Amino acid sequence: MTESLLLDPDDVLATAPEAFRRVWRSGLDQPGFALLRLARKVNSRELRHAMVEMVTAFPVAFVPERFGRFDQQVSSKFHRDGAPPASLLVLGYEPTRVRSRFWIADATAAAVRAGVALIEYLAAHNPMFPAGEAELAPFITEVRLPHGESFIVVVNNSQLPFDPGTGNPLGVLHKAVIESPDPTGRRVINSVGFTPHKEGVSGLPPAELERFLARDDLD
Repeated sequence: MTESLLLDPDDVLATAPEAFRRVWRSGLDQPGFALLRLARKVNSRELRHAMVEMVTAFPVAFVPERFGRFDQQVSSKFHRDGAPPASLLVLGYEPTRVRSRFWIADATAAAVRAGVALIEYLAAHNPMFPAGEAELAPFITEVRLPHGESFIVVVNNSQLPFDPGTGNPLGVLHKAVIESPDPTGRRVINSVGFTPHKEGVSGLPPAELERFLARDDLD
């Protein structure tokens, strides 16, 4: 279930349904994330187009609520990116010589096992601290990232309670570790936060999307 998927940038429709199934879960039988390798070499703009086109092909309509493009060589703790309660995070990594490691923590599953709401669980076991991360240990998965090629990681970034009757999307936490930062190198990540489209939620204007797809600069 956690093995990578192969995404053809010229035919995203072939892979989008399986990526969606794994990520946009409402139960605990799916991992809440997906790693996608590219079927051919792509440049940065092609990578960004593939990210957006894949989400456009999902059976739920999403709208973008933030865009980013940055050189990140700072390790992080387990966290959820700031976003609406129902949110999807799509990360497009460009080839780099800077090696990194990436983990997913299923805090929703941990909260269900503990018999408490997700927010209560995270308040009692803050994963930003060693003790909180230790509590999550049985629910942590390392994602084996490719090296020297572009790839995409899609994460259910939601923070909603587990309630089978509502079909809430169930999120996971993520963290990255850069063991040997390289001040002469770059580790460029293209990031898009999406949220489901609904009345009153229209997302960022098309001009922001076009800028993200065409830009060469970094944040």
